[in-house]
Amino acid sequence: MHWRPKGRFIGDMIPFFWEGRYHLFYLPRAEGQRHAWGHTVSDDLLHWEELPDALQAGSRGAPDAVGCWTGSVIEHQSTFHIFYTGWNPERRHPQTICHAVSCDLINWEKDPDNPILVPDERWVEAQDFRDPFVFHHPEADEFWMLICARDRRVPFLRRGCVAVAASSDLGRWELREPLWSGSVCWAAECPELFCLDERWYLVYSHGTTRYRVADSPTGPWHVALPEAFDSHFVSAAKSLNDGRRQILFGWVPTLEGDRDGGKRIWGGHMAAPRELVPLADGSLAVRLPVELATEGDTGAAIDPLQGSCTPLCGRWKVTDEGAVGEALEGVAVLRLSAVPREFILTLSVAPRGAGAEFGFLVRMAEGEDDGAKLVVERAPNRLALYRWVSWGDPEPMITRPLIIRDGQPLRVHLILQGSILEVFAAESVSLAARLYHPPEGWLGLYVANGCAEFSDLRLRPLDPLR
Repeated sequence: MHWRPKGRFIGDMIPFFWEGRYHLFYLPRAEGQRHAWGHTVSDDLLHWEELPDALQAGSRGAPDAVGCWTGSVIEHQSTFHIFYTGWNPERRHPQTICHAVSCDLINWEKDPDNPILVPDERWVEAQDFRDPFVFHHPEADEFWMLICARDRRVPFLRRGCVAVAASSDLGRWELREPLWSGSVCWAAECPELFCLDERWYLVYSHGTTRYRVADSPTGPWHVALPEAFDSHFVSAAKSLNDGRRQILFGWVPTLEGDRDGGKRIWGGHMAAPRELVPLADGSLAVRLPVELATEGDTGAAIDPLQGSCTPLCGRWKVTDEGAVGEALEGVAVLRLSAVPREFILTLSVAPRGAGAEFGFLVRMAEGEDDGAKLVVERAPNRLALYRWVSWGDPEPMITRPLIIRDGQPLRVHLILQGSILEVFAAESVSLAARLYHPPEGWLGLYVANGCAEFSDLRLRPLDPLR
């Protein structure tokens, strides 16, 4: 569920779909190694085969001597093209656009004319010129390259923009005026552009992965709420279209010292892929692809309500169909049975009462008031993750907006693998986090300020995170 290459951690991913297979190129992190392009492939979004690295850093003096950074992959006239960022801080333009070609997606040859594009300082600064995304623009009948850059015309430091270059043949490129210059960030990293249901979506990363929407690929670009796909634990996400769906791939950063509260470190594990679904108002819902929701297991499904599930407080009614918890004041907690350390839990839950709060207690330590609380809060209309401590609720660690209606069931997928927690709720919202402490503990259903009905519970074990 959360893949990473052997002996390395995974960073920015560059997804590409070809002839029924999901190719993920990525930037690995390993001690003492310069950035290369790794490569893994899957037929089902679940099982990943590690392939030889696609690109290696160049020789001394080359534009990519210190690293090959993020870019994109495109096929044209039976040839595959990688456009990537060359990094060499000793050159006047430390970040430039480089190019490589292949006939099989495995063996790549760098363009002897690298770099093929450098910053045009009429428009953009000499630094932060990277992350090229190349696609064929159907209306203009030319290729466009989106580039993370900084707009020289902005009079303060939030100059992040999406530059654009155009080409008729993927060979000669003309840098034009920036496509979008929102003055909202230092740099709009890892930009990409795609069309769903006749709307265009411009995706970029700034702390989290965000997007804008327009009726035309040239804008104007509007905010759709929520503007971020997930928390800051789904970093630099990029997507592909497999002919049926737009699938988003991001990575979950590790934390310094492998401890909660540690500084985020560049590189980690693959996040669970996310399906992006366009809604009538132009926003994008985020949901777990059906392959992961139904098949992401290594063992038979477990009914966590059978056996020794234990009401700890509040009122509970447990039947073969599910469990109903009620706490008109205080909380109601039902400890589930037979829960493995690493799992995916799928269920439906329907709240009753305008103020009802419901969710899960996660990895609760035996004999201690220590763990995490993951809940849907009706009043603030959000999904929130808290530390569970004896002296009361601190501020939430992470929140995501989520609006539900009284009595309306919502589907929830809760994934816990190693230190990674991910939840998908109401076929619209996802939340990812790291939970290092406690490393294990029991799982419970939680209700406060009302009543909630939990039904159709299925729990499946996952392999240990590596």
